[in-house]
Amino acid sequence: MANDLVNSPQFHSTMERLEALRHVTSGGVEFWMAREIHPVLGYEVWARFLNVIERVKVSFTNNGIDSSHHIAQTSKMMGVGRGAQVEGNDFYLSRAACYLLAMNGDPSKAEIAAAQAYFAIKTRERELDEQTDHKRLELREKVTQSHKRVSQVAKQAGLPSRLQGVFHDQRYRGLYGMSLKDLKAMKGLGDKDQLMDRVGPLELSANDFQMNLAADVIDREKIRGEQPVIRKNLELAKKVRATMTESGATMPEHLPIEAPISEVKKEIAGQKKLGRPKR
Repeated sequence: MANDLVNSPQFHSTMERLEALRHVTSGGVEFWMAREIHPVLGYEVWARFLNVIERVKVSFTNNGIDSSHHIAQTSKMMGVGRGAQVEGNDFYLSRAACYLLAMNGDPSKAEIAAAQAYFAIKTRERELDEQTDHKRLELREKVTQSHKRVSQVAKQAGLPSRLQGVFHDQRYRGLYGMSLKDLKAMKGLGDKDQLMDRVGPLELSANDFQMNLAADVIDREKIRGEQPVIRKNLELAKKVRATMTESGATMPEHLPIEAPISEVKKEIAGQKKLGRPKR
């Protein structure tokens, strides 16, 4: 029976429809709309699907998770015939919410079995992504500490506080070939966005290495004075960029931005509370 379900046209059609209905935010977060997927999940009657949504909310709450992080109410205009429209409620659903909604269905139905398989696969993909997320979080913390370290070394070398911004901008000019302001504009970030909160492991590693290298060289070579310190920082950043160029790596300014680090933390925290579905 299980093989019949998996091999049925309806099973594969459901998998394809769910993938087609997947939305992704600019920060890379997946979500689905309740009005779009409820018939795909085998719930033809909207009112019955609402009852299942409420049960899933309770499930999140019982696991110590704020359900609003996974199920957010909104509204949409819907046609009711002859061109008339009325406003109806709808919900943004996270991957975890969709998985629980699918698990509430009858697995003997091909569309439910397909939905459970689809969201189980998505959950597994997310688990693999989490390994990268954990690495990114660790690197982000290292960058924070490296920034403090090189700032302190530069201060001890005679760099006044008013020039710390200029000092750090030299890292961007050397490593990226442009100022931090121009780099943010190129990557589509706002002036108030923290660049290091939106970059991936390679960029974090490059910045971490350059800052630690600068701290070591400035201290070891006993470089003193604001201008010599600033020039040395730029020189070392250019050397790191040259190394990346020689190795054939993608230049950091061309690497894509990632989801905000705050969203990554929230996602990981939510998964820890929710736990993993059994496979």
